[in-house]
Amino acid sequence: MKRIYFALAFIGLSASVFAGGYRVALQGVRQAALGGTSATQTRDASVAFYNPAGLAFVESKLSIAVGGFGVATDVKWQDPLTLQSSKTDNDLGTPMYLAVSYKPTDDLAVGVSVSTPFGSSLTWPNDWPNRANITHIKLQAFNVQPTIAYRFTDWFSVGAGFIYTHGTAHLEKVQTVAGNDIGLKLKDNDAHGLGFSIGAMFKPGEKFGLGISYRSNVDVKANKGNITWSNVPNGLSTTAPFTTDKWNTVLPLPSEFTVGVSYKITPKFEMFGDVVWANWTRYKSLDINLYDEATGAGITSSSKKNWKDNTIYRVGAEYTFTDRLQGRLGYYFDKSPVPGSYWSSETPSTNLHAITGGIGYRLNDFFYVDVYGGYVQGEERHINNIADNFIGDVRLRAINFGIGLTYNLK
Repeated sequence: MKRIYFALAFIGLSASVFAGGYRVALQGVRQAALGGTSATQTRDASVAFYNPAGLAFVESKLSIAVGGFGVATDVKWQDPLTLQSSKTDNDLGTPMYLAVSYKPTDDLAVGVSVSTPFGSSLTWPNDWPNRANITHIKLQAFNVQPTIAYRFTDWFSVGAGFIYTHGTAHLEKVQTVAGNDIGLKLKDNDAHGLGFSIGAMFKPGEKFGLGISYRSNVDVKANKGNITWSNVPNGLSTTAPFTTDKWNTVLPLPSEFTVGVSYKITPKFEMFGDVVWANWTRYKSLDINLYDEATGAGITSSSKKNWKDNTIYRVGAEYTFTDRLQGRLGYYFDKSPVPGSYWSSETPSTNLHAITGGIGYRLNDFFYVDVYGGYVQGEERHINNIADNFIGDVRLRAINFGIGLTYNLK
C-alpha cells in the first residue's frame, strides 16, 4: 500500500509540470515600451504576431524586425505561521523575435514571424519546503507564423496567419520517501502544436486607428519525453512510477482576443490602448502519462487546474521629440488566472502591475533602433494549494529590458 501511495503522490505532482506555461508578452521592443499595446502599430513587420492585418498597412516594401529581451525574475515565499521563507535564484530569461514582411503589391503583404510567446524559468532551493513540487523549471515555446494580409481600401485591411508551435521543457523536483530524497527530471525537446491568427485593422484617418485580432488555442503535444530518476531505494525500484522512462502530455495554450485603439492627440503625441481577453478557462485539468518505453506499462493521472479567464489592460504614449528621436511610456495590469487553491510554485502567478518605457532612434531612412526597460510588481497574495497542502504568502517582481533593430526598405 505504501508503494502505491508514493507512486500516486509522484504522479500527482508531476501533473503540474506544465501548468504555468504562461504568456510572455515580449514580441516587439517598441510595443513592450508602450505597455505592450500592439493592435494598431504598423511601423514594421513585428505587427504580424499581434495583428496580422497590420502587415498590409506597413508602408515599406520590405520590412525586417529583430530583437531580444532580458527577463530577471525574483519570487519569494514565506510561511505566515513559522516565518520560514525561500527565494528563487533564476537564470536570466531571453525571449526573442524575428519578423519579415514583403509587399508584392501596394495592398497585398506576406510575411513570417518567429517568437517565444510562452515560457518559464525558475530555480528554487533544493531544500525548500515545496521541493516535491519544483526545484527547477525551464519551459519555452517557439511560434513560427506565416502571415498574409490584404488592404481592401485605404482604411481597412484583414489578415490571417498559420501558427506552428514548438516547445521544450526541463523540470526537476525532489520527493522524500522513507528518508530518501528521490530526484525526478522530466525533459522534452520536441513538443509541438498548430493554431491560427486572424485580424482586422481600421485606419479611417491619420489620427485614429482600431485593431481587432484573435489568436487561437494551441494544444502542444509532448511525446516521448525522457524521465530520469535518482536515489531510488531498492525496495521501490521495481514499482511504478520509478520504472518509467518516458512521458507524454498535451499542454493547452490559451486563445487571446485583443481590441486596440490609437489616437494622435497632436502630430507629435500619440496614445495607445489595448484590452486582451485570455481563455485560461481551458485549464480545467492536465493529464500526464508516465510509462516504460519497453513494456508500455505506466500510470496516468489527471491534475485539477481550474484556471479562470483573465483580462489584461494596457496603455501607452509616444512622443516624437525630433525627426529621429521618440520617447515612450506605458503601463499594464494583468490579472492572475490562477485561483489560490490551485496555485503552483512552478508558476508563481499573481496580479501584475508593470511600468514600461523606452526610446526609439531612426539612424537613417532605413534603420531604426529601439530600447526598452520595464519593472513588473506582483501583488502579494496568500495561497493554499489544496492538492499539495502547501500554504504561504507570495511576492514577485521582474526587471525586463530589450533592444530591437528594424530595417524598412520603401
